Amino acid sequence: MSQVLPETVTVELKDGTPVALRPIRPDDAPRLQAFHTRLSSDSIYLRWLSAHPVLSDAEAAALSTVDYTTRMAFVATRPVDGEEHVIGVARYGVVSPERPDEAEAAIVVEDAFQSRGLGTHLLRALWTYARAHGIRYWVAEINVENNRMLKFIQRGGLPTTRRLESGSWQIKIDIAPPDAAA
Repeated sequence: MSQVLPETVTVELKDGTPVALRPIRPDDAPRLQAFHTRLSSDSIYLRWLSAHPVLSDAEAAALSTVDYTTRMAFVATRPVDGEEHVIGVARYGVVSPERPDEAEAAIVVEDAFQSRGLGTHLLRALWTYARAHGIRYWVAEINVENNRMLKFIQRGGLPTTRRLESGSWQIKIDIAPPDAAA
C-alpha cells in the first residue's frame, strides 16, 4: 500500500513572502547541505547542541530519506535564481518501537527567515501529520540558551513538561490533548 503524502502548499509569512511547504524527498540532500551552509553558527549550535559546521553527504542523505510514518520531515522552500532553496525544516522521528506514540521533534529555520512565522507554519504541518499518524508526544532536547524556542513552545499552549539535565531542557509536549484544536 503506498503512502499518501500531503501536497505542496504555499503559505505566506508575516511580511507576505510566499513559501512552499512540502514533505522532504531523498533528492533534497544537496539542498539540505546548502541550507546548512547558510545557517549562522548560533543557529547550528542551537539545533545540533554542538558545533556542526558541515552537514556530510551521509548525514544529508539520512535526513532527507524518511519513511513518512515513523520518520517524517517537512521542508519550506523558495525559488532563488531558478533553483529551489530549502529555508526551513521541521521533523520528527519515533523514539523507539516500544513507544510508537512518542517522537523526537526538531526544527530549524534559516536566519533570514526567523521571526517571520515560518516556524509556526512548519510545526503546524508537522503537528497535523504526526497526530494523523498516531504520534501523541513530541520530545526534544533544547539548549538552555535557546530562549526563542522555549518561548515558541510556551506560546503553542499545549501541555508541556520539562526538566533540566546536563545543560539542556528535556521537553515533552502532549500534541494530542482532548481539547486541542486542529
